[in-house]
Amino acid sequence: MAKGTRRSTRGTADHPFPNLSSDWYWEQDAELRFTRVEVRSGDLVEQALADGVLGRTRWETGIDIEGGWDEHRAALEARTPFRDVLMWRELDDGSRRYVSVSGEPVFDAKGRFTGYRGIGRDVTAQKRVERLLRLEHRVMRRLSDPAPPHETLPRALQAICETEGWDCGELWTLEEPANVMRRSAEWFPATSEAARRFIDSSRQHAFARGAGLVGAVWQSGEPLWVADCRSDTRAQRTHLAEATGLVAAVLFPVWMRGRVAGVLSVTSRRIRQPHKRVQQALHVIAAMIGQYLERAAAERAVRESEQRFRSLTNLSSDWYWEQDAECRFTRIEGRFVTVSNDPQQHRHIGKRRWETELDVEGGWAAHRELLDARRPYHDVLMWRELPDGSLRYISVSGEPVFGPGGEFAGYRGVGRDVTAQKLAERRLMLEHKVAGLLADVDSASGLEQVIRAVCEAENWACGRYFRLDEATQLLRFEDAWSIEEPGFLQFIERSRGLVYRRGEGLVGQVLQTGQPIWTADGRADARVREKTLAEGTGVRGVFAFPVVAEGRTVGVLSFSSRKLREPDQRLREASRVIGSQIGQFLERKRAEAALRESEERFRSLTEMSSDFFWETDDAHRFRELVHGPNYPDAYMARRAVLGKTPWDIPAVSPDEAGWAALRNQMDRQLPLRDFEFARRIGEAMVRYFSVSGEPRRDAAGRFLGYRGVGRDVTEIALARERISSLAYTDPLTGLANRTSLGASLEQAVSRARRHGAKLAVIFIDLDGFKQINDLHGHDAGDLLLVEMAARLRKHLRASDLVARLGGDEFLVVLEDFQDLLPVEIVARKLLAEVMHPYNTAAGAQLGVTASIGISILPDDAVDAAALMKHADTAMYAAKQAGKNTLCFYSASPANDPARETSSVSGSG
Repeated sequence: MAKGTRRSTRGTADHPFPNLSSDWYWEQDAELRFTRVEVRSGDLVEQALADGVLGRTRWETGIDIEGGWDEHRAALEARTPFRDVLMWRELDDGSRRYVSVSGEPVFDAKGRFTGYRGIGRDVTAQKRVERLLRLEHRVMRRLSDPAPPHETLPRALQAICETEGWDCGELWTLEEPANVMRRSAEWFPATSEAARRFIDSSRQHAFARGAGLVGAVWQSGEPLWVADCRSDTRAQRTHLAEATGLVAAVLFPVWMRGRVAGVLSVTSRRIRQPHKRVQQALHVIAAMIGQYLERAAAERAVRESEQRFRSLTNLSSDWYWEQDAECRFTRIEGRFVTVSNDPQQHRHIGKRRWETELDVEGGWAAHRELLDARRPYHDVLMWRELPDGSLRYISVSGEPVFGPGGEFAGYRGVGRDVTAQKLAERRLMLEHKVAGLLADVDSASGLEQVIRAVCEAENWACGRYFRLDEATQLLRFEDAWSIEEPGFLQFIERSRGLVYRRGEGLVGQVLQTGQPIWTADGRADARVREKTLAEGTGVRGVFAFPVVAEGRTVGVLSFSSRKLREPDQRLREASRVIGSQIGQFLERKRAEAALRESEERFRSLTEMSSDFFWETDDAHRFRELVHGPNYPDAYMARRAVLGKTPWDIPAVSPDEAGWAALRNQMDRQLPLRDFEFARRIGEAMVRYFSVSGEPRRDAAGRFLGYRGVGRDVTEIALARERISSLAYTDPLTGLANRTSLGASLEQAVSRARRHGAKLAVIFIDLDGFKQINDLHGHDAGDLLLVEMAARLRKHLRASDLVARLGGDEFLVVLEDFQDLLPVEIVARKLLAEVMHPYNTAAGAQLGVTASIGISILPDDAVDAAALMKHADTAMYAAKQAGKNTLCFYSASPANDPARETSSVSGSG
């Protein structure tokens, strides 16, 4: 605009850019300081923020600008208008607020520059969309790179973290066999030591479903935002977060084939809750990564499949062959056919396969029908018997060949030598068969079945077993099997009395060396001791090997036949396995016999003893209970005991605490010594038992349970109870005696103190009891005392303590009261009850009275001894007051006890 045409716009509020929408209008003076900022929305908060910039230039408000302030200030100094200049401000939560600003210079009527005015628009949402679209595009390009996953995935994580300003990123993927999430990719800036430490310290982490933040996203299939993982109970790496400051995280599930196959995790010092559009972008990125992982897995599977195919193609055949329309061989070549004069070439060229001494599985008739139908075939098994009696197996596959006109031209295909495979399968089947036979038989006689199975599998005529006599160290004939031919049956009969020393004959040498021995013809072998043994029988070849148990030879197996080839390596290995199987079988039978004998001795000893034997499993359930005739079934109740723990069976004693202590001791696998319990037998009988035991463990130290002994200690327990009763109970009245009174009174005093209640000690002394003894005898006196005890107990609570101190003295303890009136009422009832007549055995009636003294806790004393002393003092005061009365203790020396008594008595 030319200078002469400039116009003044100061003071006008007209929109300077009528074609643009705006969120606010602004004006600046000639120094580019804001003089007016008007928020178009009328939002008071926004207007307050806008007013905060008045008087400052734009670059003084903490805002950044695209291209830098130097470039923009140059444009302003040139008084040029500007349009849609991008500016932004960093907010407290780490996000940015973007604004688009347009402005034009303002001149007065004389053309002097007076400032700028313009408008601004909030373009944060628009910029966020643009940024996230660029992020998605950037990640998509990274995932499209032909680089391998260990390079591609970290680049994708880098794009995410750099775009959003996050510190580091991780990708956790499902490890199928272990069913855990392990980290498969990560990225962090090389300059961030905190991020490096966080990533390096997490290398060995693995998350199960539901464990940690990763496991939580895996389980829920939903994204997760955590502002501070230190306060999130699901987080597991809180110590790393604390140490590095990377406390915020955003995690998204990565789906593949309808399930969560990975978790995308980004961590930073601060992450605001993702905006809806950010979440959408992360969803898209997670889907991209899922598709990439699926594609990478498919490509890896294809590569592996192709590699397997090439390997199988290279290894699938030993030779290639072709036949003409008459199925005669025209071509054979391959690894086993290398020259034109190869015997296989001469044997086959020009001949049909069934003309070459081959046998086929299923028979030639069925195979020729297949050929006549021009059908392909795969892995057809064929074999040929070799001069040494062994078999050579081949697997043949072929397909028909047709000429250009569709006419049948012959067959072509491949062949493989599968002799080793078939022999291995046969020997393996033999080993399994032997194991099955030995598992099914109940006695050593099953050895004959094993010898037969070996002979039939290897096409041998007979087999013999020689057992080592441990005492004499001689091998003695024990068992055999033979085909039903006279010569071989005669050979077995001649062998029955044979005995070999170590090193004698083939069998003795096997015992000495512990190694298999083979001979093609025993008649000419110097190692054979009885060469005449096989005369007229047809026996030639011999193969013998040791039977081993626990590393020592316990016997020798010897197999014979007319023609016996040299054992190959696989047969020698099979002989070691079979020898070990038979040795273990024989050793097991020997151990079982020894165990039966031991158990028989044990049961005999147990039945003759006064104890019983018990055994539990590792869960403390009884699994064995053996007892003699001293313990009838009514006592032991095996059916009610076996399968249960000791504390599951009803018992009279101990209490729950006692059983809990036993259970704790057994859980800790500690020995038991003299644990005593009582059980009710029938309706009324109670029997007491004492048991001791110790934990059982296997060879590896694993806890198996307990075993121990027990004894009926009923008589001892009852005697102990009687002794205890005599020590703490008055034998005449059955009341507590002076010995037990002390402890019981101390306990009552402690209870009263604890509950803040009063306690009364009532001392009762009979008046005139000595005269009854003198006039009527001690028997009458004893009957009176017994009746006296019954009357006291009848008129007191069950919880009240009643004791006989000796002679005609009794003591009563009352608890749980707050004033003295109830005590006095009870004492007067007892006085009245004492006065009722007593009947003697002779029919006479006797009468006595009582003097009662009472002391109160805590009024009169604070301990048991003082209470009894004061009650005794009060009782003597009652006697001085004329007897047949009661008196409360008084500590005042000025008071006359008799008067104190008369003030509370009324029954005398």
